[in-house]
Amino acid sequence: MRDIQSRHNGLPPRTPDMLYNIVRKFYRGAVSHYDLIQEKKAVVRATWEHQKATGEDAELRQALHTLFLEFHFYVTCWLQIEMALFRLARQDEEQSRVLERFRPDLEKHLGVREQLDQTEACVEAQLRQDGPNGASVERDMYWFEGITFTVDEQSLQTLHALYEAIQQARTK
Repeated sequence: MRDIQSRHNGLPPRTPDMLYNIVRKFYRGAVSHYDLIQEKKAVVRATWEHQKATGEDAELRQALHTLFLEFHFYVTCWLQIEMALFRLARQDEEQSRVLERFRPDLEKHLGVREQLDQTEACVEAQLRQDGPNGASVERDMYWFEGITFTVDEQSLQTLHALYEAIQQARTK
């Protein structure tokens, strides 16, 4: 498993065409996963409502665990795109500008990815952070070691913009 901090060390050489294929593959993977994540968020909301009524949190824990696994897949796609873009940026000034422009969004997604490697710890931290009120579920904004995050329309639009910028820089 590649950790976030050393993600650029020892990357195998790839042609630009291979790197663009990686970007396309993981972009499509993240986009296609969006609806499933929204379904899992609905399950989390339902189990949260049940937990409020009964005080039992086992179903909520399981639902959060499943949701965070789905988040993990989504942000792993961002990681793969970032690693391909990093290599493209070393070869192309336009891609370097794309990388710099999207760096804050990439870093946020990769920061969440790093936390989600320990999914169960994230569930426990979420429940501790929320306490009995479940504010993160209600707001659909989860806490990962100081990063508030969810997979929402804004994240998806940023992903679309990133992909479009990479494609536009490719044709210049």
